[in-house]
Amino acid sequence: MAAAHLKPLVCILSAGAGAEPGLAGAIASARRFALPVLVGHSGVGESAAPPAGAEVVKIDWRDDFAAARNALADIARARLGRNPYLLWLDSDEEILSWPERDWSGETAPWLLLQIQDSAPMTPRPSARLQRNDGSLRWRHAIHEMLESTSPQGAAAPELLPGAALRHHGYADDEAIAAKLMRNHRIVAAERLRGRDYLYLWVEEARYTQAFGKGAAMAWSKVFNHPDAAPRQPGGIDLRVEAAEALCAFANSAPAEQLLESNPLILGLHLAILRGQTGRGENIDAERLGFVAHCAAMGLADWRYSYPRALVGATREMIMALVTQTAEAADDGDAAALAPAPGRLVEEGGMNSRFMQNENFDAEILGEDLVLMNNKTREVLTLNPTARAVWEALDGRPSVDEIAEAFEGIFPDIDKAALRRDITRTIEHFLASGLASETGDAV
Repeated sequence: MAAAHLKPLVCILSAGAGAEPGLAGAIASARRFALPVLVGHSGVGESAAPPAGAEVVKIDWRDDFAAARNALADIARARLGRNPYLLWLDSDEEILSWPERDWSGETAPWLLLQIQDSAPMTPRPSARLQRNDGSLRWRHAIHEMLESTSPQGAAAPELLPGAALRHHGYADDEAIAAKLMRNHRIVAAERLRGRDYLYLWVEEARYTQAFGKGAAMAWSKVFNHPDAAPRQPGGIDLRVEAAEALCAFANSAPAEQLLESNPLILGLHLAILRGQTGRGENIDAERLGFVAHCAAMGLADWRYSYPRALVGATREMIMALVTQTAEAADDGDAAALAPAPGRLVEEGGMNSRFMQNENFDAEILGEDLVLMNNKTREVLTLNPTARAVWEALDGRPSVDEIAEAFEGIFPDIDKAALRRDITRTIEHFLASGLASETGDAV
C-alpha cells in the first residue's frame, strides 16, 4: 500500500471539533481506506475531545464557506504539502468506495466524485478533489465552487472511477428549516457586501418556496441568470433545478426547453408529469412511455439525480410515483388561470376598460410570461394567449373589443367560449391586483 503522504488528504470542516455526531463516521470512512484526515475546527458551537484518527486545526468562521475551505486548504498546503490532492468531505458524509491509484503520477487539477445526496435519489457528480498546490480556489460564501486561479482557466474536471460518497443530510423538517434560515442569513450578508452571483438567487428561491410567496418569480430569475447555462459543451446545466421547480407553478416551458437538447434528464420529465397530475390535466402518454422505456433500459444522464424508485419501474409504477409526489408537493403561490366567478359577465362589465397596474415584475420564460405583484408577492404564469390579453390592457379597449380582435386571430375557436376565457383571465388580473378597472368604453 502507498505511503500516507502520497494519498489524497481528506479535509473536513467542523463546527466543533468532535461535536457533530456524524464527524466520527466521516473520519472512520476515510481511515478505512488509509486516507489521512485534517479537520478544520471553526470554533462555532461546543468543542469536544479531538476526534481520533485526525489532525485538528483552528480556522476562523465568517459565514463564508469558501473562505473557510480556502483557509483549511492553505494550512494543508503549508503543513502537508506532500499529499498531492485534497479530498473535501462534509462532517455528515462518508466515503463509500475509494480506488487504489498511483497518485504520484496524476496531473489533473481537479476530479469529480459521485455523491449520493439523499437516500431516495440517484448519485450525481461533484468537484471534491483538488490538487494541493493552490492552483484552484473556492469562491462564493454559499454553494461554494472550485475555480482555477490561472488566467487560462483549467480543463473541465473528469470523473474519478471507483470513488463514491454518501451525504446523510438532515433527517427532519426542523433541521432542514434551520439550514434554509442559516443560508438565508448568509445570502443577506452577501447582499450587504454588494455581491451578486447565481447561488444567491438559488438560495433565495429555495427560501421563498419554503417560507414565503413569489417562488415562481424567484425560480424564473434563477433560470434566466446569465451564469446558469453551461459555459462549455457537456457542462452540467445549473438551470435544471429551476426548471423542475417551475413545473409546479404551471410553467413547464423551461423544462421542455432543456429536454430538447438533452432528453435523458429524467427528473425534468417527472416534474412535467407531476405538474400535469397536480392540475388534473391529461397525462402526456408519450412522455410517460419514454420515461418507462428509459427506466427499463437503464437510460439516463448520470449527471442529474432522479428518484431511485424509477430504476426498472413500469408505467404503472411511474404513475404511482408521479401521483404520490404531486400530492405531497406544496404548490406554493403558483396561480393557474382556472375559471373565475365571472363577475364581469354577471355585472355586465363586458364594456369596461382595464389598465395594467404598475407595481409588478415580469419575466419571460419560453413563450410564457410570469407576473408577480410586488405588494402581495402573488404570481401568475401566463401562456401566450393570456399574455396577449395582458398586453392589451392599456385602458383603451373593452372586453368586447379585445374579444373581437381575438376572434380574428383564432377563427376556429367558439366565440362564446373565447369571450368567457378572456373574461376569466381579466378576472384573475383584477383579483391578483395586477390590473384595475378604469371605466366603461364610450
